[in-house]
Amino acid sequence: MKKNNDVFIFGLAIFAMFFGAGNLIFPPEIGVVTGKEWLMSSAGFFLTGICLPVGGLIAFSRAGNTNNFANKVSENFNTLYFSLLILAIGPMLAIPRTAATAYEMGIVPNFGEINPLMASTIYFVIVYILVIKPSQLLNNIGKYMTPIILIILSLVIVKGIFLGFGVPGEKTIIQNSFSYGFFGGYQTMDAIASVIFGSVIVESLKGNGYTDDKEQSSMIVKSGIIAALGLALVYGGLLYLGAMANGKNLNLGKAELVMYLAKNSLGSFGLMAFGICAIVACLTTSIALVATVSNFFAAKSKFSYKTITIVTCVISSVLGATGLGFIVDIAVPILIILYPVTIILIILNILKIKNTRVFKVSVTMGLIFSVFEVLAGFNISPVLTAVFNSFPLASEGFAWLAPTLIGSIAAALIKNETITAVEAD
Repeated sequence: MKKNNDVFIFGLAIFAMFFGAGNLIFPPEIGVVTGKEWLMSSAGFFLTGICLPVGGLIAFSRAGNTNNFANKVSENFNTLYFSLLILAIGPMLAIPRTAATAYEMGIVPNFGEINPLMASTIYFVIVYILVIKPSQLLNNIGKYMTPIILIILSLVIVKGIFLGFGVPGEKTIIQNSFSYGFFGGYQTMDAIASVIFGSVIVESLKGNGYTDDKEQSSMIVKSGIIAALGLALVYGGLLYLGAMANGKNLNLGKAELVMYLAKNSLGSFGLMAFGICAIVACLTTSIALVATVSNFFAAKSKFSYKTITIVTCVISSVLGATGLGFIVDIAVPILIILYPVTIILIILNILKIKNTRVFKVSVTMGLIFSVFEVLAGFNISPVLTAVFNSFPLASEGFAWLAPTLIGSIAAALIKNETITAVEAD
């Protein structure tokens, strides 16, 4: 009975860890843009916003720890890869983004413009207080913070769907709704965070008496499924609300759109309630991210968990005051490079691939074409851009997919032929 209860609580906690900044602002905007094709964009968003993050947790449980996740490429690559991940989800990007979102969606609509640095500082003082005991993270988030998020979101979504705009609009602003939703899921950064969230989750599991590796893996998988169901319901609801606003000729930013939908659903109370939801949702993700960063660097350096937590919160506080738009703008090139590599590693670890050649070739191909895409996006050279656009699926953002598949299959076949030749001799 206790185990079932823990699975549920941990599932709620994982839901809240993933449901933060981007999870509030991206689904409604995707719904507005794709309109009647909201189901297609939902499918794309679910792949990168739900399947990949939960897959990342499962992949981490299969690998056992951060030292084994990418070491089949090489130990040096594994260290470099996780260092880059930490930078992406750490104080340079994702953590301050949660503070910026909390400010724009929770503070400004309800209290007006206040000093962003002061608001960001208060935000990270709260984060520090809640993150200083990592063994209790899942319990605190799952029992106390997630219910606040779910209650408010349920009110906004249910009221908005049944007494809101009516039906999804007919306009479709972009050509490929699936791809648009897919890259919207990219922007949540959850797949990147998931492969390192595992260490924080394992720490909390140990604090609750789950010390056996197989038992920990089972708990992560079961809790991840509960989190995935919750995320699907909430994402789907928010995206559908956005689709219902399609055709209203709204000229709003992502954060403004969410607040507009909340007010349309519940009036002035909806504005306040959704503001609270935004702050709590961003806090839960920020808590998990800060704990992850602190755990990683405490294990890799001589600095204590507490010291790294303080430094992370201070840096994030300053960057968080720069605003949401700036942070999202610098996120795209980093995401384009890190996501394909992360996707490849997640899939290979889930499938328990042991062939090191497949790991090396797949990751190398994914990395090359991801960097290629970033360079082409900067329009450094018309020739470079033209060459990149000639690859299959380049216009949809998946130029890395075909070369990676071909390379991994070739690597597997070469390995098999080598073994056969040796046996024949």
